[in-house]
Amino acid sequence: MAKGFAPKLKDSENIWAFIEGTEKPDEILVISAHYDHVGTKNGEVYNGADDDGSGTVALLEIAQAFMQAKKEGYGPKRSILFLHVTGEEHGLHGSRFYSENPLFPLKNTVADINIDMIGRRDTLHPDTNNYVYVIGSDRLSSELHSINEEVNAKYTNLTLDYKYNDRNDPERIYYRSDHYNFAKKGVPAIFFFNGVHADYHMSSDTPDKIEYDALAKRAQLAFVLAWELANRSEKNCS
Repeated sequence: MAKGFAPKLKDSENIWAFIEGTEKPDEILVISAHYDHVGTKNGEVYNGADDDGSGTVALLEIAQAFMQAKKEGYGPKRSILFLHVTGEEHGLHGSRFYSENPLFPLKNTVADINIDMIGRRDTLHPDTNNYVYVIGSDRLSSELHSINEEVNAKYTNLTLDYKYNDRNDPERIYYRSDHYNFAKKGVPAIFFFNGVHADYHMSSDTPDKIEYDALAKRAQLAFVLAWELANRSEKNCS
């Protein structure tokens, strides 16, 4: 998740994969996560295991699950774009570039599901990791918000925490990850997040500290939401 780093930027690329829908191929669901991190500072490697290794792993697992479903004859009705974006830490550049140069018309993009840090817990949840912060789901679409609540109640039963969805949030988390560039263009977007912790943007954000049970369950919520959005009869999340 971006924190205002602004070094000199070199060329970089978004990475994407695509599954064509079986019935409504021109309608697109985007699932996004950023694959960049801080890099190195003072000779230390900033691993970014949670930010956003957790999101990139989740995106790959979700893509694998959809591809397996397609192989078994249950491909999604709508098309799905799996979008690993670059340059998030330096100003949401990859998602901004995509929103200005989309592979598919944004008017046909039903929603963006953005995953940025879902592998840890924060200090506000010291006794449990069975939660996820949900941000932005009701900004452009009350329907997206309610669909997420419904699939969570049916399949994953996570505590959905809306603390950072407050329009007066002093941390302004809503504006600090890649979903925001979709929302600016009018695309309904939802952002899954575990909150910050002591290793946030530190070299100590390492894979051994990931809580893999939490990562898996939050990824499952993103998957079942994506499945519902890709297969429901209505196009738009109004």
